[in-house]
Amino acid sequence: MNLKDKYVNGSILTEEYVLPAIIELGVIKRIPIFVFSSGTAVQFMNKLIPLQTQIDKIKLKEGNLSPEEWKHFDRKMEDVYDAPVWVNDIEVKSIEDYKSAEEVIVNEKIEYVFIDSFHETLDKLEIIKWSEKIGFYVYFTKFSFE
Repeated sequence: MNLKDKYVNGSILTEEYVLPAIIELGVIKRIPIFVFSSGTAVQFMNKLIPLQTQIDKIKLKEGNLSPEEWKHFDRKMEDVYDAPVWVNDIEVKSIEDYKSAEEVIVNEKIEYVFIDSFHETLDKLEIIKWSEKIGFYVYFTKFSFE
C-alpha cells in the first residue's frame, strides 16, 4: 500500500469504496492504520467484516452460511483478528481530541490516519501540520454506516 504516491497528505477520499479497500490492504499487508470513525467501533467492524469476508451482510447477520462459507469466513477473520487497525470513535470537538491518539500513533508506528469524524469548525491545515510533525499521512473520508 503506497497511498502517499496516489494521494497527497490531507487528501479528501470521498468514494465509498476507498476506505474499505485501504483497510483491506492494511489487513493483508499488516500496515498499521488508525481510523477516527464517525460511527461506533462496533458499527465500523460490522461494516468491515462483510467487506473483508466478501460475504453478504444479511447472510452473516442471520448466520445462514454454507459449510464452505463458514470456512472462508473463519480464514478471513483470522486476518482481521490481529490486524493492526485502531478505531477511535470519540466525538471530536477540538484538535486536542485528535492529538489524544498521538501516543498510539507514535508507539505503533501508524503510517496512515483516516479521519471520518471531522468537526467542521476545525482547521484541516492544523491537522495536516500535526501529521507532518509526527510523521504520518492523514486522509479525510466520509464512511457511511447505513
